[in-house]
Amino acid sequence: MSTLRDRTRPKRAPVMSHFPGDGRTLEGFGPDDLDGTSLKEYRELFAAAMPGHPWLALDDKALLEQLGCWRKDRATGNYGLTLAGLLMFGKYDAIVAPDAAPTYHVDYRDYGNQQMPGDTWSDRLFPDGTWEANLFQFFQRSWPKLISNLQAPRVSKAAPLPDTTPVHLALREAAVNALVHADYSKSGGIVFERHRERFSMENPGTLIVSQEQLRRGGVSQCRNRLLQRMFMLIGNCDQAGAGYRRIRDGWRSQLWPEPKLSTQEQPDRVRLDFVMRNAFSDQLLATAGNRSRSR
Repeated sequence: MSTLRDRTRPKRAPVMSHFPGDGRTLEGFGPDDLDGTSLKEYRELFAAAMPGHPWLALDDKALLEQLGCWRKDRATGNYGLTLAGLLMFGKYDAIVAPDAAPTYHVDYRDYGNQQMPGDTWSDRLFPDGTWEANLFQFFQRSWPKLISNLQAPRVSKAAPLPDTTPVHLALREAAVNALVHADYSKSGGIVFERHRERFSMENPGTLIVSQEQLRRGGVSQCRNRLLQRMFMLIGNCDQAGAGYRRIRDGWRSQLWPEPKLSTQEQPDRVRLDFVMRNAFSDQLLATAGNRSRSR
């Protein structure tokens, strides 16, 4: 709570606990800032992914505590909502409050029907007031759009779901990585784009390991470990340090080029581009074009 003395000083940063990353507790936020529908849908996915897990028997408050969404700030002795809990299950207006993540933004854009450069998107998902734009809802709504009509052979005929191909697994890993590795104190937000022959995914922040270590794998480093674990519990990522290898190998399974990882500064952003066309296809197109011109 603010005091008279506090008001005479310049605006202070949000009071948070010593927990790193998304484990920080936020002063002044509570259960009313969470979206009950999101937590209910998450619980259903959790039960489907890990039936029999002991946390499923807990009430919502106890489950939130186990997930790290609600925890004790040992510096003050107070219990509070964590940044992870607010980002994952929060109401949008609470997420973008000045003392939480005011630069938070999520955006999906579909340019699959684009005929000419500069043509606008044919579909877009962003915080327009018709849904609670937390991370859980954004992933649940954008993922089906990302993979709609995406054709890729299954690993085997026994594969249970069409989105379990190496290509789909690569895209899912990349999408979740963008959410759990983002720096939510930075501007620019999460942006997913789908084009006719490529995908791109951007998130604010910097890489926390070198690109060489990222490609080598084996070391799990994550900016937001609670978010990572929550996605892991519903089957959408792991903590084995093999995420980039899964992305690379999944894309290479179709002889497509390795996804291009790039970074920029001011503002800090990380971008991953996926191209769905291989060198052999380009060569065939070029040959066909040369033959047509020679006639």
